[in-house]
Amino acid sequence: MIAKVMNMMAFFCALAILGISFSVQFQAQKSPERELYQQRQENLIVMVKNLTEKRQRLGQEMADLSSQLYDRRNALEDETMTIRSLEQQLARLEIANGTKAVTGQGLEIQFQATSSVPYTDLIILVNELYAAGAEAIAVGDYRLTGNSYIFYTESPDGRVITVNNSPVALPLRVLAIGDAGSLEKGLTFPGGFMDLMMYYRIYPTLRQKESLDLPAVGSPPFYYYLNAYQPAAAQPAI
Repeated sequence: MIAKVMNMMAFFCALAILGISFSVQFQAQKSPERELYQQRQENLIVMVKNLTEKRQRLGQEMADLSSQLYDRRNALEDETMTIRSLEQQLARLEIANGTKAVTGQGLEIQFQATSSVPYTDLIILVNELYAAGAEAIAVGDYRLTGNSYIFYTESPDGRVITVNNSPVALPLRVLAIGDAGSLEKGLTFPGGFMDLMMYYRIYPTLRQKESLDLPAVGSPPFYYYLNAYQPAAAQPAI
C-alpha cells in the first residue's frame, strides 16, 4: 500500500514539473510580443526606421552584386570573343603563310613528261594564276608563299627546275585554289599563257577540280633582319 502511494505521489510530481516547464516556455515565447507592446511609440518608430534602413542597405548591396556579376559576365563574353577573333586571325595567317594545308576548288595544270617547259614559263604561269584570283598555289609538291622562288639547277641530264631550291620532275602538276572558271579564263584568253605554250609547242592540260588539296610548306620562313617598325619618339619642343 505504501509503495502504491509513493508511486502516485511521484506521478503527480512529474505532472507538476511538466506543467511548470510548459508555462515557462509559453511565457518566454510571449515575452518578445509583450516587450513590443510595452515599447513606447517613439522607440517603435526608431526600430522601424532602423529596419527600413537596413533593408535598403541590403537591397543596395544586392543591386551592386548583381551589377558586378553582370560586368563579370560581359567581361567573360568579351574575352571569349577576343580569343575567338584571335584564333580566326591566326588561322588566316597560317593559310597566308602556307603553314597550314588547305583544300578547295580550283584548277589543275599538268605538263607531260615530254614537255620541255623552262622555269621562266612557270613563273609566268604562277603570276597569271595569282592575277586571275588564285588564293593558294602549289608547284609539284611545294606550296608557294611570298618567300617562294622558282629557278633551275644544272644536272648531268641538263637543267632541272627547282622550287625553293628543291628539284621538281616532269610530269609536273601545278595546283591553284580559287574560282576554277576564272582561273581557266585567266590562262586561255587570246594572247595569254596557253597561246604562249602553243607557240613553243608545249601543250599542258587544264582541268577544273571541285576539290584540290595543297600541302603546307616544309618549314616557315625565318627572318634574320626583319623587325616590326617602331616610330621614333616625338622630340620635346625647345
